[in-house]
Amino acid sequence: MSIKNQYIGLTLRILFLIVVGIFYAILTSINPIPISNILIWMTLLWIVTNVINETKIRLTRIGFIVLIVLLLGYLIPGVKSAFFIAQFNQAHLGQDELGLFPNHWSSETTNALISFSAWYKKVSFAFNQEVFYYRFDTSSISIGLLVTKTIKFIEILGLAFFAGLKARNKNTER
Repeated sequence: MSIKNQYIGLTLRILFLIVVGIFYAILTSINPIPISNILIWMTLLWIVTNVINETKIRLTRIGFIVLIVLLLGYLIPGVKSAFFIAQFNQAHLGQDELGLFPNHWSSETTNALISFSAWYKKVSFAFNQEVFYYRFDTSSISIGLLVTKTIKFIEILGLAFFAGLKARNKNTER
């Protein structure tokens, strides 16, 4: 396989994982059921590890893993934070009725992903304010800020951990 084809293949894999990461962040933002969010996260891990498995040269694989973890570590919190802030603004500022997607969510997300300073502000606000809570008929359970932060760390660190396990595969070239 020529070098050109290897770079094209690697670029297509990166673009595919970016689209999958954004889709994952959107799905877990709109989905209130924790078990299905865990299953969606496990599906993301499976997709990432299978795409990593396609890279045969070990050094390229390690660089690819680092790049993917950094990209998804930027995209997933950015999309989720923009969604949370748009939903927060719509609910607390008395705007229109809440739907599946809050108003101005796509423009907020685009702004957060393009500008690092906007991303940082949105992620830090969401990280300090967002608390996971679950409703069952008329009662609700809040799991607290500490547990919510722990879940967010596990989401990204778990991705890095499982991707790193694929780097240790012995069936790769040097």
